[in-house]
Amino acid sequence: MCGEVPDWVRKAAAEKLPTYDQDTNAVVLLDETTITVTSADELVEHGRKVVKILRPDGRGEASFQVFFRGKEKVLSAHAWSVDATGREYEVKEKEFVERGVSLGYDLYNDVRVLTTTSPGVAPGSLHAFEYEVRRHPWLNQLGKEFQESIPVHEARLELRLPKGWEYKTSWTGGPAVMPLETAGGGLAWTLRDVPAIEHESMRPALGALSTWLEVAYFGTRQGNNAGSWEAMGGWMNQLTADRRAPTPELSERVKQLTAGKTDFDGKVRALASFLQSDIRYVAIEIGIGGYQPHPAGDIFHLRYGDCKDKATLLSTMLHEVGIESDYVIISTQRGMARPELPALVFNHAILAIELPPGADPSQYRSVVRGKNGQQYLVFDPTDTFTPLGNLRGELQDTYALLVTKAGGELIHTSLQAPETNELARTGQFTLGADGVLTGEIVESRSGDHASYERAALTYATQKQRSEHLEQRLNHSLKGFTAQGVDVQGVDQLQQKLVTTFKVTAPGYSQARGALLLVRPRVMGEQGFALDRKPRKYPFQFDSASRETDSYEIELPQGYVADDLPNPVKIDAKFASYESKVEVVGSKLKYSREYVRRDVLIPPGKTEELRKFLAVIGSDEAAVVVLKRVL
Repeated sequence: MCGEVPDWVRKAAAEKLPTYDQDTNAVVLLDETTITVTSADELVEHGRKVVKILRPDGRGEASFQVFFRGKEKVLSAHAWSVDATGREYEVKEKEFVERGVSLGYDLYNDVRVLTTTSPGVAPGSLHAFEYEVRRHPWLNQLGKEFQESIPVHEARLELRLPKGWEYKTSWTGGPAVMPLETAGGGLAWTLRDVPAIEHESMRPALGALSTWLEVAYFGTRQGNNAGSWEAMGGWMNQLTADRRAPTPELSERVKQLTAGKTDFDGKVRALASFLQSDIRYVAIEIGIGGYQPHPAGDIFHLRYGDCKDKATLLSTMLHEVGIESDYVIISTQRGMARPELPALVFNHAILAIELPPGADPSQYRSVVRGKNGQQYLVFDPTDTFTPLGNLRGELQDTYALLVTKAGGELIHTSLQAPETNELARTGQFTLGADGVLTGEIVESRSGDHASYERAALTYATQKQRSEHLEQRLNHSLKGFTAQGVDVQGVDQLQQKLVTTFKVTAPGYSQARGALLLVRPRVMGEQGFALDRKPRKYPFQFDSASRETDSYEIELPQGYVADDLPNPVKIDAKFASYESKVEVVGSKLKYSREYVRRDVLIPPGKTEELRKFLAVIGSDEAAVVVLKRVL
């Protein structure tokens, strides 16, 4: 539909832009948010955005959306576009589509989105969006990320407060910017020509890299419930104050589960196991329910809940046996929480269990110490496949909010040693003169290696388990058959997960006249290619890890090894790799060890990482030359 484009869009379009890289898909000409606080629990958010499409791959930037929930109301929404020929279009509010939003982990929530895509999308076109929403914030704090995946010419946040109110700012990802007074009586923070956070494989989450402003605001009669980690913890305490009350039914079950358990470890393991196995994960989030857990008695009776519900129930059950615990609010994306920026950037709740005097912290790998000296065993009762004492990789080496009776404090979870996350393969094979390789492989897993495999296998049929194995073998072998798959320890979290199977691979060796070429590494890949472009951001891995392979291949009669690959040994500090090939009697023996010690490798070490991976890739492709003898 044709329509008049507003002056503020024309003004943004007339701005002189810097020169962008030729592969830049689009640029944000204006990203403006104005917040007018009307009371302690209400504000009006007004937003404007103008985007210019530069390349065909930037067409997705012409889609706009505004999110709202519960009793919040969209007061207005409009969009406009100017195509490459100069023709103007308007999308009116009635042409927007409203729908529910799945957060990916919830059965139901009350989040809605109003969305549209403006017409005339092509390189050279201009697209604008304006909306206004009346919101009811749970916390008197707001934030703005000034960076996107495309460049931003001008980004602006304006805050209008009632007379006499105060505010406090926190910045991260760049220097603090001082606000300027506006004609509307507010304060505005403006950044210009903000570079894009480009897509790079294995980079941290966008929110962990962006320039970010948080503003906490305070009324004359309000308590300070924002602006610091301590205050945020206090707010969480208010939400959970009456949620951990036991019921007779719950108390009786605790007695049954801990009967005969006299020490801390026995009691905690019994109750943790109950949460992992008997309480289903179901998230129903309505209103403040996105932050406030249900009462422990309800969770226990219904036998389901989301992450904060499961943490609440376990905390209540632990208290019944004299063990105290506190909530830990954390993000499943490493690096989202940054010490200098008190912000509600978390999407997960777990538990910090107080270690009593005399308990040995060395028997657990996920222990942190609070600022008061108290040691805590950190545990995720939502995680069905990670045993007590461990944390899965994405929750390691990151900041989290510990919520205690005194308020909140930022803690840092440790990065567990590579030895806590192991994958060990051993294989015994026979190679025929016809090139057919047959044998048996045993895989032993612990840590995340075991957790991920348990997640794939626990509810799988035998056929599905075989298909899962075949998908992994496809990376290493061609035309193979696998049979006799046996898995031990799937439901025993404290034990290693062991998979045994037999494999037959025709054409494994390659004939070259009187010679046979044999790859001693039967399966398992560690090498991968890196983009040749200059690197801007760190490489992020899930966890530290140790992986070993040990294979023995019985050589075909009438053949001997004529040429062996040289031993390999390289240590880049962030990781090491070592391999060796030898012949012992009639057997070809291959062994290697790959250890990853760090989960974040800075961009300055890109070339070092590239060389390290090249060594691995060369070793994985190396062959042994067998010669036929009379």
